[in-house]
Amino acid sequence: MPHMPQRSPRRRPHVLAGLVLLTAACGGGDGDVGGCGPITREGLDPAYLVHVLRDDEGVEYTSDPPTSGPHQPGPPVQGVVENPIARPVQVGILERGDVLIQHRLDLGADALASLETLAGERTVVAPNPDLADPVVATAWLFKRTCQTVEVAALEQFANERVGQGPEG
Repeated sequence: MPHMPQRSPRRRPHVLAGLVLLTAACGGGDGDVGGCGPITREGLDPAYLVHVLRDDEGVEYTSDPPTSGPHQPGPPVQGVVENPIARPVQVGILERGDVLIQHRLDLGADALASLETLAGERTVVAPNPDLADPVVATAWLFKRTCQTVEVAALEQFANERVGQGPEG
C-alpha cells in the first residue's frame, strides 16, 4: 500500500466567522425570533406554595400571566381549551411542568389554527382576553411573548421547558 502523506490541518478563519454569523442570524438561543421576544426568566413568586380553592378571588401575582404563585390543584388540563383559564389554574398547569400558550381573542383564524398545532398532552393552548401581547407562552418561571404566531419559536420554548415545573 503506498504511503499517503498527511496534510496538516489548515485553519480557515473566514469559514468559522461565516458560521458564527449564520448561527447568529438564524435566531438561535433565547433571543428574539421573528415576531417573538426573548425568553425571560421571572422571579419565583413568594406565595408559590399557597393552594387556592377558588378562582382569582383576591389572589395577586408577581407577573401576568403568572409563571409561579398561588395555584389551584386539579386534574391535568390538556390540548386546546376553548375558554380562558383562571390564573390559579394556569399556575397549577405550570407547576406540573406543562407549558401554557395563551392568545388574545382577536387572533385571526389562520394564526389560531397554526397555534393549535402546538397543543398536546403537555402543552395547553387557551384564549386569554387580558393579554397585553397577542401570544404569550409560559412555563414554570419562564415566559416568551409574541406579536405574531411563530410556531418554531413557541415549539422550541415548549420543548425546552416541558417537565421543568416543581412537580414536573
